Amino acid sequence: MKEYAIYPFQTMNISQNYNQGNHIPHWKDSTNYSDKPWDEAGADSGRDYFIPQNDFVVEEILGINTNVTNSVRLRSVNKIYIPYKNDADYLYLTLTHMNEDNLGEIRVGQVLKKGMKILREGNDGLATGNHFHITANIGKYYGLLKNSNGAWCYTYEKSLLPEEAFYVDHDFTSIIDSKGSSFLSVPQDILEIGTPILRDEKLNQLEIKVSNLRCRTKPSLDSEIIGYLKKGIYNYFDSIESDGYVWYNVGIGYVAYHNDWINVYSKHEDYPEEITDIDHQKENASVDSGKETDNQDNEKKYTVIFQFLINFIKKFFNYLIGKLK
Repeated sequence: MKEYAIYPFQTMNISQNYNQGNHIPHWKDSTNYSDKPWDEAGADSGRDYFIPQNDFVVEEILGINTNVTNSVRLRSVNKIYIPYKNDADYLYLTLTHMNEDNLGEIRVGQVLKKGMKILREGNDGLATGNHFHITANIGKYYGLLKNSNGAWCYTYEKSLLPEEAFYVDHDFTSIIDSKGSSFLSVPQDILEIGTPILRDEKLNQLEIKVSNLRCRTKPSLDSEIIGYLKKGIYNYFDSIESDGYVWYNVGIGYVAYHNDWINVYSKHEDYPEEITDIDHQKENASVDSGKETDNQDNEKKYTVIFQFLINFIKKFFNYLIGKLK
């Protein structure tokens, strides 16, 4: 199953987006280096946690005991899917402004597992309040570099907007303010289901012609999707009209009919009756019985004639003998 990059905060409350305030010099009209940061303030009820929804490994820790603002660079453990591109890739994050005691709780090479609460927003450096300064990137890392506008940038091959880097899981994240970013919801992967069978004209069947036909628990567009029904032949048991479609019950769920998606084959009602071996035996017995009766009648007839001739010959000989005496 695909792993998607999911926004890693329980509350989305972007206080300054990449195209606002002091973030604009990070990229606009820069002649060399750039990134596109945004600030995440969380629920503003304290110091909210960064709660990764994917596993990340710590690649670099910056700022402890130096004049660099406290920061950590992370890389996704796995290649994951982001809204920016179709293929999975490693996602790189930088988080800035954690307080020094908090940043000291992690180490390079440590894996921050999904759901792990350890990094908290802070106010290190020039921050005026608790928040995370965030960048998301893909490709090769070139360094923390000052650009032609005088802004320090986490410079990669490609810097991503927040909505290019993350999907939102609305069961996890509540949105207070996205500052104009339009996030996509986490895609719902749908499994292929069903076992196609052979064509049988004695049964009501249908043929699924496409590979992405949704099979649902009920004959309704609002009902739960069980999966994509595999292409092939299936028995159907009844049909019902709903939501502008005729729905067919294929046993594991319902599919909506369209002639581009489905061929429907109703069973043939009229079949010639099969003649069984017993029927053949009865028929043959009847014919044989008739033949036997005819033979018996003929035998009787010939016996009568034969007896008549014998008696006639005996009487004739008796007559001749009488004359000779």
